[in-house]
Amino acid sequence: DSGKISETAAIMNVIKSIMGAGAFALPWAYAQTGLVFTSVYMVVAAALCVYISTLMQMAKKAVLDKDSSKLATFGSYTGYVESTIGPFAGKASQLILLSCCFGICSAYQVFVASTMHTMVPSIVQNDFIKFGAPVFVVLSWLRSLSGVSVISMFGNISLLIGLTIVTGSALQLPAQWGAIPAINVAAFPEAFGSVAFLFFVHFTMPPVESNMQQPELFPRACFKAFAACTVVSAVFGTIGAAYFGPGVSSVIVAMLKGSGIVAAVKVLLCLNILSTFPLIVRGAFDIIEGLLGGAENMSDLQIYAQRTVFVVSAATLAICIPSFGKLLGLVGGVSCTVLTMCFPPLMFYFAYKANGKDIPFMHLLASIIIFVGGVGMAVSAAIA
Repeated sequence: DSGKISETAAIMNVIKSIMGAGAFALPWAYAQTGLVFTSVYMVVAAALCVYISTLMQMAKKAVLDKDSSKLATFGSYTGYVESTIGPFAGKASQLILLSCCFGICSAYQVFVASTMHTMVPSIVQNDFIKFGAPVFVVLSWLRSLSGVSVISMFGNISLLIGLTIVTGSALQLPAQWGAIPAINVAAFPEAFGSVAFLFFVHFTMPPVESNMQQPELFPRACFKAFAACTVVSAVFGTIGAAYFGPGVSSVIVAMLKGSGIVAAVKVLLCLNILSTFPLIVRGAFDIIEGLLGGAENMSDLQIYAQRTVFVVSAATLAICIPSFGKLLGLVGGVSCTVLTMCFPPLMFYFAYKANGKDIPFMHLLASIIIFVGGVGMAVSAAIA
């Protein structure tokens, strides 16, 4: 078990995958769909995520019971898809992952630009996107990520500090409970993406599961991680919406007033985004370079050129959709929903069918409901 991680370490890794800059859009989501309704569908989404992780593990077991030599292929999400559904589905999952990373790249640039705009109001947000794009381009050129993960851990601490300070600042304002609806179903297609962006992170989970000392404990680790994140997210979203009011920004940290510690937190959160950016887009570049024949068959100029085009294109999208919440709605509501609610049920079904196993009726029924629901929500988010 040398090099393998414990259940506790797995829990922390899943929490790290869930909680990020997207958490600062939760008060906006609460203000859109209502204090009660948002809490309800957040709990449902968390429970769904735990069940889906179980479905994925059942699919993996069905394949390995017949051919244990495929164990290594389950170390990545696309490997999961290809080993259970087939090569064509594996390619499709790569393209959706690519679109997910592209959307996150745009959202990160909006987050940094909108936050910097609050510190220097004389410069408009879109100009900050233009000025910041070269920084993101240079970060995308990093081929070795040694040291970045250490900086990212420091950024995670700043995230916790940011959540704490935003909550404290909100509680100093007069409460506006009456101004926020309890239930607003009409706004669900747009606002749900913020929750999906946080919770629908199953494409990041296979490496965690495969590196556990006891992989069979992964669903339990997921339950504990999602339970903790649900509580924190619900409290933060409710307080942020109720005290900042219906006009709360999709980047709530941008609403903080003052200098000193407030400015320091804003800078730290921007540094967190910049430090984690190379890790986030690495998967996209691996896919693109794989489709182009592999990085080993490309010149440095070709590699840097495609990465530059990717980041600049994402910056263009950020200028066209300058709302962090709306970008999260697209990425979370479409790409993350498809990766979490559509592919896993298919993994389960095809893995059992291909390996001659009887499919438990209740799991089959749940898989059908999840798949149909995922398609419906992705379509609704796309046209919202």
